[in-house]
Amino acid sequence: MEGYRRNDINERKREVFLGIIEGYFETASPVGSKFVSESCNLNLSPASIRNIMVSLEEEGYIYQPHLSAGRVPTAKGYGFYVEGMMKAEKISRKQKEIIKKRFNSAGGSLSDTLNRTSRSLSDLSHYAGVVLAPDTVGVYLLHIQFLKIKSNNILVIIVFKNGVTENRSIYIDKDVERKELKRYSDKLNCILEKKNCSIDNLRDIIAEEIHDDRENFYSIINSAVFCSADEDNAESNYDNSLYVGPEGYLLEEPEFSDNEHIKFLIKTISDKKTVIKLLGLTKNCKTKRIFIGSDEEWSEITGLSLVSAPYVGKNNMLKGSIGIIGPLRMNYSLVIPVIDFMAELLSEII
Repeated sequence: MEGYRRNDINERKREVFLGIIEGYFETASPVGSKFVSESCNLNLSPASIRNIMVSLEEEGYIYQPHLSAGRVPTAKGYGFYVEGMMKAEKISRKQKEIIKKRFNSAGGSLSDTLNRTSRSLSDLSHYAGVVLAPDTVGVYLLHIQFLKIKSNNILVIIVFKNGVTENRSIYIDKDVERKELKRYSDKLNCILEKKNCSIDNLRDIIAEEIHDDRENFYSIINSAVFCSADEDNAESNYDNSLYVGPEGYLLEEPEFSDNEHIKFLIKTISDKKTVIKLLGLTKNCKTKRIFIGSDEEWSEITGLSLVSAPYVGKNNMLKGSIGIIGPLRMNYSLVIPVIDFMAELLSEII
């Protein structure tokens, strides 16, 4: 989101624009000059307000969806509001204590923690919370296990030394007995106990260490571990890397009252690729980022906003990002403090 200066528009325009944006937040309907005049106690005539609205529209801060309608903020308008006019709300001490207690009493794996984080983001904001798991590129492996689900279908559990776990379901050309899979798991884990290695350099180590039964062994390993870039495993990685909190809150918003908007919302969140891409842009930042979807910028989420922030574990090995997805008309003054609080809390507990 581009930067906005406080003096980009004069004081009278600011007052009218604030009346429009607050009215739209409240009603989810285009805001007219009469509403602004009656609700904002401005010392301006309706005619003056209309002239200012025309000027704001020409400058790209608002637009008129229909000739007979009032005005609605644009993506540029929301950006200006967030950076130049918004007054942040505070999360109550009681809410903070409830969330902290949820984490302190639960324990569990990193995956459990990230799942609780996405749920907490949804609960606090009443939008959809999302969490991007830490990257595993170059991270040392701790344990690999092969489990037979059914004939030709194997579950691969990969545990990394930074605490991240990936589950991959793969299909192979021939049926392999459970005892054979256990033997392969034992061989790999014997290697991992002796040497620090990531997935990137595991292949060369296997070639050096394993001399017997190499053909059968590689037929499993290549599909299970190394070929993560193919379509099926890529989808599996998306499932493992993104945690999504309850989405029901979003469906209560007026913007998603018709089927087309609901379909777009569900597609955006279910597909995961776009959300992961945007959260990935945040992961290595030092501060939060706000993506406001429009036809010109971040068109993949047109009509939606994503407020995001990075988190970093105490040992600096775990780096990821969190976010909240909502309509353009989301309550930024609440969402931004929620993101700040949850990013700081997650960084403290992992």
